[in-house]
Amino acid sequence: MLKGQATKHLVRGSTHGTAPPNSGSGPCHTAFRHRILAGRSRWSPLRDLPINVGIVGSIAVALAVAGRPMIRASAGAAMIGVYTLTFFGGNASFSRAFNECVDRGEEVRILLAEYHRRHGAYPEALKQLRNPLPCGRISGRTILTYEMTTNGYTLSFRDWLVDHTASENASFFAHK
Repeated sequence: MLKGQATKHLVRGSTHGTAPPNSGSGPCHTAFRHRILAGRSRWSPLRDLPINVGIVGSIAVALAVAGRPMIRASAGAAMIGVYTLTFFGGNASFSRAFNECVDRGEEVRILLAEYHRRHGAYPEALKQLRNPLPCGRISGRTILTYEMTTNGYTLSFRDWLVDHTASENASFFAHK
C-alpha cells in the first residue's frame, strides 16, 4: 500500500482507526503501518511503558488498600491523579529542555572550544566545563549526550523523531 492510499483510507474510512479493507489487521497495526508510511519509523515499544506502569500501579494501589470499595476506588483515583501530574510535569520538563537545546546548544560547543583552547584537549565529561549547561530537566540532568572521539567530540540530543548532532567542527544538524 502506498503512502497516499493509507492517508486516503484514514480520511475516508468508515470508522476512525480501522484497517483498510481486506488487510486482515486491526486498528493498532493500521496506526503502526501509517506511522511507518508517513516516515515516523523510529517508534519504540518502550515509548508506552510509563503510561502502562502508571495504569498498572494505580490498579495495584486500589487493590492493595483495605476497606470498602469506595475507599479503594478513591485510592486508585488519587494514584492516577498523582501519576498524571508527574507524567505531564516530566513531559513538560523534557519539552522545555529540548527547546532550550535547540535555542542554546551552540553555547555548549563554544564552552567546549574554550576548554580545548585552555587545556589542549576536550573534557572527558561535560561536568568538567564547570559552567551551568542548558538543556536541563527538572531532575537536574541534561538531555545532551557528549562523547569524546579520537579527534574531538560528538554532542547530541534527541526526541522520539529527530536527532540533533554536532561535533568539534560541525554545528548542530537535525536529522531523522
